[in-house]
Order: sequence, then C-alpha cells, then structure tokens
Amino acid sequence: MKIFSKILSYCFHPLTIPTWMVLLLLYSNPFLFAGMPSGLAIAIVWVNTFMFPAISILMMRKLGLVDSIEVPDHKQRIIPLVATIIFYVWAYLALRKTNFPYLMGVFMMGTLVSIFISFFINVFYKLSLHMVGMGGALTAVLFIILFSQTDISYIFLALVVLTGAVASARLYLDAHTLQEVYAGFMVGMFGQVLGLFLYQ
Repeated sequence: MKIFSKILSYCFHPLTIPTWMVLLLLYSNPFLFAGMPSGLAIAIVWVNTFMFPAISILMMRKLGLVDSIEVPDHKQRIIPLVATIIFYVWAYLALRKTNFPYLMGVFMMGTLVSIFISFFINVFYKLSLHMVGMGGALTAVLFIILFSQTDISYIFLALVVLTGAVASARLYLDAHTLQEVYAGFMVGMFGQVLGLFLYQ
C-alpha cells in the first residue's frame, strides 16, 4: 500500500498536472490546436511546467536549501514555490505566444492563481499541493466538458475516483492532515474558477 501511495504521488505530482491536461485536450479536442504538432504542444508544456521547476528543486536540494525533494516542511517550500511561479508565468506567456487553445490558456491562468494563493497560505499554513493540482484538474475537466465535441464525462468520473485515491495516498503516507488535503483541494478549484474570469 505504501508503494502504491508513493507511485500515485509521483505520477500525479502537482508539476505533472499541466502535462496531463494538454494530453487530455489533445485527446478530446485535437482540432483546437490548429495544426500544431501534438509532440510540440506536449514538449512546450512539459519542459516549462515540469522539467525546469523539477531541475530547480533538485538544485536546491544539492545546495542544501531544502532537506528533501518532497519538501515536507512548509517553510522550506517558499523558495521552490517562488521558482515555480516564475517558470509557470513563463509557461503561460509561451502558451499565449504559440496560440495554444483557449481552454489550455484558462487552465494555466487558473494554475497561476492557485500557485499564488498557495504561496501566501504556505507562509502560515501547510496545505496539500497535490490536492491543489487535483482540485484544479477536476474543475478544468468540467470546463472542457462544456466545450468538448467528444463525450468525456467518463474521464471526469475517473478523475473523481483518482482525486480520492491521491488524497487517500497523501493521508496514508502521513504527508498531510485531512484539513490540509481539503484546503488544497478548495484552493485548486477556486483558482480555476477565478482564472476563468481573469483570462476573459
């Protein structure tokens, strides 16, 4: 069970969520990418939202700025969150310049809002960043369902189950309390809703 919980935590790490979302959009609405090669779309998102932030966290671990790449101490998360914000702002600008679909732009704006909120909350209180990501993904899929030409309601239902599984994994690993899990989930959902209004 511990191994399974760790696998879930790594596969659905907050930094992987944007890549999962672009894969979902390519599956459900490939025509929205206006002829952009799918490999290029995935690469732009993966490099800017996963690779660069992950490398920066590994460097911080080497320099002793954080005790672990999982960064369990919320006070040590401040610098990694600042670095992530910088890379995600860059990713958002890259998406705008390369004419990514409207829905991906909304998702990235919502993700930025969620990260900013998480940063300020994290100064005083630890919350589950995994659940920030999952809450944001769940809300974003609801938006996609409204615009998608493909019926992806089954993906939404699967994501509900997956969100519960990730939350359970974080609790099982004693990484968070129940309140921290709920707080992260609500921040993720709120960020996407606010991101929709800000993007428009």
